[in-house]
Amino acid sequence: MSRARVVFSVVVLGVALAGCQPPGEHGAGSVSLSIQPQSYQCQEERGQARLTSAGVVKAQVPSCGGMVQPLPLQPNVVAPAARKPTMAHRWWGNVTFFGAHAVDDPDGPGHITPDPLMARITERGMRLMGMPAGLGVQEKGVTYPVPEPLSEVFDGIAVANSQFDRLDAYVRDYSDGTVSLEWRNGHRPVMSATFVQGSPYVYLSVFRGDLQIRTLEPDGERKGIFYRQGNTLGLWTDVSGNRNHFLLTGHGTTEFTGVNGSEITAASRNSHFTLTWLPAPQSGPSAAMIGDFIAHARQPVDEVEVDYRVDPDSYRVTVSHQYRYRSEPVKTLAGLQPLQWKNSKQALTDYEVRSARGVMRFAVTGSFAYELPSVGVLPGLPAGLGDYDPQRLRALVHDFMAQDPQDWNRATDTYFAGKNYGKVAELALLAREEGLEPEANRLIDWLKSELEDWFTVDPAEQTRYFVYDDRWNTVLGVHESFGTHQALNDHHFHYGYFVRAAAEICRVDPGWCTKDRWGLMVELLIRDFAAGRDDPQFPYLRYFDPALGFSWASGAANYLLGNNNESTSEAATAYGAVVLYGLVTEQPELVERGVYLHASTAAAFWEYWNDIDGYRERPAIYRNFPDAYDKLTTSIVWGAGHVFTTWFSEAHAHILGIQGLPLSPLVLHLGQYPDYLADYVALGLSESGNGKPSGLRDGHWRDIWWNIWAMTDADAALADMTETGFEYVPEEGETRAHTYQWVHAWTELGHLRSGAGQVTADYPAAVVFESGAQTTYLAYNFGNTERIVNFSDGVRLKVAPGAFGIRKVPSHGG
Repeated sequence: MSRARVVFSVVVLGVALAGCQPPGEHGAGSVSLSIQPQSYQCQEERGQARLTSAGVVKAQVPSCGGMVQPLPLQPNVVAPAARKPTMAHRWWGNVTFFGAHAVDDPDGPGHITPDPLMARITERGMRLMGMPAGLGVQEKGVTYPVPEPLSEVFDGIAVANSQFDRLDAYVRDYSDGTVSLEWRNGHRPVMSATFVQGSPYVYLSVFRGDLQIRTLEPDGERKGIFYRQGNTLGLWTDVSGNRNHFLLTGHGTTEFTGVNGSEITAASRNSHFTLTWLPAPQSGPSAAMIGDFIAHARQPVDEVEVDYRVDPDSYRVTVSHQYRYRSEPVKTLAGLQPLQWKNSKQALTDYEVRSARGVMRFAVTGSFAYELPSVGVLPGLPAGLGDYDPQRLRALVHDFMAQDPQDWNRATDTYFAGKNYGKVAELALLAREEGLEPEANRLIDWLKSELEDWFTVDPAEQTRYFVYDDRWNTVLGVHESFGTHQALNDHHFHYGYFVRAAAEICRVDPGWCTKDRWGLMVELLIRDFAAGRDDPQFPYLRYFDPALGFSWASGAANYLLGNNNESTSEAATAYGAVVLYGLVTEQPELVERGVYLHASTAAAFWEYWNDIDGYRERPAIYRNFPDAYDKLTTSIVWGAGHVFTTWFSEAHAHILGIQGLPLSPLVLHLGQYPDYLADYVALGLSESGNGKPSGLRDGHWRDIWWNIWAMTDADAALADMTETGFEYVPEEGETRAHTYQWVHAWTELGHLRSGAGQVTADYPAAVVFESGAQTTYLAYNFGNTERIVNFSDGVRLKVAPGAFGIRKVPSHGG
């Protein structure tokens, strides 16, 4: 039997007590510059002690008894990256956290995933593989089951140095789509490598010693040479069924020695090289492919800037990628992912390869752009949608409020507290729409009290405050959960709920969000997970990866398959909340940033989590899931694949339901394809006793599934909910009143019509729905004057200030 206990201990750091530094001031709020020692939590289980809520520190400690002293983790960065805000949440984030992993170290499985490549950074250099060579359909998904993952080399190759085998690795620089790493011996640089997301090239420089390429075996059945001409050498490896073809090109006169052995040395006068992975068939690359890829190999890329523009007439988002070297535009052979090439007019070559996200297609270009539609967001739903019983709805509101106010939220961590704030924000709007002004005001007052507690620092308190860490350039909430300190996980999920709640407070009390009150604290959280460019305290869009178009959840990302993201709906909630907050505080730049992040998250959900083109049985090149993958969807997207599971459960209700919570008008994209969603619901409920939410086991989210089902078949969802009654236990981020209103509303709304681009609007808080009988145009005006919302099909909707506007048009001939 294991035992666990939590202790709080004062810890001396140097000569000063942690927590004694003055807090930073942010309007009426404040942020601590260190964590109070009394906040530390320590748990002993199975003879091991683990420290949490102590910042970005080493988790393992000798014991929880006596003095518990955290060991802070330092970012592994050197200039110029050291002069920028610390970035970790990318496909290369584990290097920031861990630097080089030692060969054979079981605590360091982490790989970086510059698709179509993946690499493990080691004290000797790196192990490098072509991701498509090893990707395959496994029991739970499509992944690269790396053979002998801790070895210096097995499949693929290893990049090493002739003089040094005990090096430290650092992030030297980064951009939206690149990372440059540097290996050092002490303080002296030995070699560097620049990786580009979507590129077949790795740009290498050697400052001491000579470059070496190592393989598992010398020439034979598992390694050979297929090209040797001028300053380029081509070698193949074929280990564990994973066949790779590499070119090594020197940028100057280059001499290769030991080419037929397992350790090839390359000596070049200028010591610059490009390593190329070729998207070749098993039989090998053609002469034309070799020539085309060599032609662009000597033009380095060290920066990819990804920018966006939001069209104010349609709120469509144009995303552009620009390739540069030393700040100047350059042309390269760039790989475009499915989300990009499917929505772009970029001319493409015939070169392509199936990789982690689907078919990557290559273009000779210095830039490309693609366009995404915006689904639209709303602060909630207005009263009067659907044939519900107003008395029943009001009773459900009163049932929630009959609790002791202290019972509304007993959580002291940022996730479960945040979920409570999000659901109360939804309930407050619902109550106000139903004419329950006193109840709505009471809910808002409770939210104010809770957030203001978090937004102020008392040196004596143990929990519910925020800390700014100037080493990692991040805001930490106390207490942590799910590794928000240790690995900087999930801040966008957690803090998005806080921003959602703040947006509702400010919708009815704009003064609460002014700069001299609480607005700067709300914006501090936004800056933590989605800062604008050139913010001096936070990295740009920390959790969102501009090069790929979706978010990563982990900072440390110490995983075999790279980084990962599970709940797209919680990411969309965070970015949709940014839109709401930007609208209510009249910050257009913040609105556009949120629209970009929200639109891309929604599009990526359909592209990579659901393979909507595969569902539509489009030609093979459009299908992102391999034919042998027999699941409709996936749940966790990894840098090197995707898996049909969750971090906490194997139940289908959880695996699919995690993409639909919290369900609100910030996650309307889930309903873009109602026919697909019907099959999604059937799979999610396939383990239910009766194939309906009512047949799910306790804890399997009956209300979440009624909400999801309503977006494709509201009448069926309503019938099952009504038959079940209202004695069920809601999911932690949901209320019975909200579920009751949501399901009834969709019986009238029918299905979502916005989002796929057919109908757009010139305002971000505007959405269109369609049922068999009518089309419903719905908008909320956050402004102080009347607004006319123009829809692309010619409909105009007049909306009063601070109110919903709704127009219902007969679907046929109306």
